[in-house]
Amino acid sequence: MTKKDTIINIRKLAALDLVFHGPKFILAEFALAVILCAAFGIFSLFVSFRTPSHPALSIIIGLVLSWLAISYVPLLLYAVDIVKRKSAQQEVAFELEHRDFYARKYTLQSFLIALPLVVPILTIVQEMQKRSYADRN
Repeated sequence: MTKKDTIINIRKLAALDLVFHGPKFILAEFALAVILCAAFGIFSLFVSFRTPSHPALSIIIGLVLSWLAISYVPLLLYAVDIVKRKSAQQEVAFELEHRDFYARKYTLQSFLIALPLVVPILTIVQEMQKRSYADRN
């Protein structure tokens, strides 16, 4: 195995999910995560400002749900793009050849989704690196 990224590649995470779980399930999961987390997050924030009883808890829940919704946006966009291109298998061919290692790696690192803004930041950094590499070649 020669290919080793230390941090999860967000596009590959989406592609692996598509390969392992199928496009219908993953597109529905990612879309529902964006829509429901955003809706409940906004609702919780709204409630926190309208009711004085437990505003801190409502704010925390609202922020966490909003962060989750934001984290799923890049995954959803990548999944839609990969499904349109029908490229999931090609994009993760190396990872599928070394399935045991990468299944463990991506399963453990997929918990990054729960950390505030980590996925969107990683996505931006990885896209900038990809474009910088493409500009050099």
